[in-house]
Amino acid sequence: MPENRLLILHRDEDICSKLFSYFKESGYRVIRCLDHEETVMILRQRRYDPELMIIGTGIPDRRDYDLIDHIREITDLPVVMLSEDDRLETQLYAYSKKIDDYMIMPAPLPLIEAHVEALLRRTADKKCSVVTAGALTIDYESRKIYLADQIIKVTAKEFDLMEFFVQHRGMILSRDKILDAVWGFDYVGGYRSVDTLVKKLRAKLTKDYPYIQTVYGVGYCFDV
Repeated sequence: MPENRLLILHRDEDICSKLFSYFKESGYRVIRCLDHEETVMILRQRRYDPELMIIGTGIPDRRDYDLIDHIREITDLPVVMLSEDDRLETQLYAYSKKIDDYMIMPAPLPLIEAHVEALLRRTADKKCSVVTAGALTIDYESRKIYLADQIIKVTAKEFDLMEFFVQHRGMILSRDKILDAVWGFDYVGGYRSVDTLVKKLRAKLTKDYPYIQTVYGVGYCFDV
């Protein structure tokens, strides 16, 4: 599965670079902009075809909202706004301009990524409720998994883990990243929870479909 494609616009070049580096290291394909006009041009010409956009600003002003209007004329891709303005009226106005998420800055980069991934998951679910990967078929609506057209019984947590693997197909995923995504940031368990669940999924996939590969010293990679 190709990496998710992000378009990042931030007035502050240093913050923009930090966001770019973080998401790139997390396996995303990232395009960064410092200019509103360049952003609109990229979207109008469908260059890179981003799946989500992050707009970073100190205190939003008219240019930011004009930009959102332009974006909504072009595309319905999810938009996350990062802003230092925590006033309720500002947030409500931003949502009225059809953004999808408003995060008050400063915020930890992993938390921003969690918001991004949640939006991408919801967008993907709307586009397609059934996804195939090799001999696997995942029905997100009914939360059922089929292997070679035969249903396999999985627990809720096993389904969540398989869903996460398939959504990040071809990416090397650390145990920390898997724990945060599947168990949650506040989970107090350790890596053994990941390893145990992976072992159970591998048994259900059987040796004929070794889709979950161990990346020693790091974590796992799902590919077909």
